[in-house]
Amino acid sequence: MMRITALNSMSLAKVLSLMYLCFAIVFSPLILFMVSMDGTGLTEGIFIAVFLIVFYGIAGAIAGFLIGTIYNIVAKQVGGIEIETETI
Repeated sequence: MMRITALNSMSLAKVLSLMYLCFAIVFSPLILFMVSMDGTGLTEGIFIAVFLIVFYGIAGAIAGFLIGTIYNIVAKQVGGIEIETETI
């Protein structure tokens, strides 16, 4: 049995930022399609898609940092998350 007692908040921020960024890039064609259905021009649609991709990346970094920081505070109080590992 192992226990996770602390997370590096900056490391978690980087990972979540990249994960959110990839998520936004994958779904950007859907965003462009939805914006085009609204009657918005192509230039505005591309601007909105790029804005959302950048916003998701920044939001992922902020969320990762906050989650890591809050986890470290809570883990000190309750002892962290216990995980069971097995060597193959």
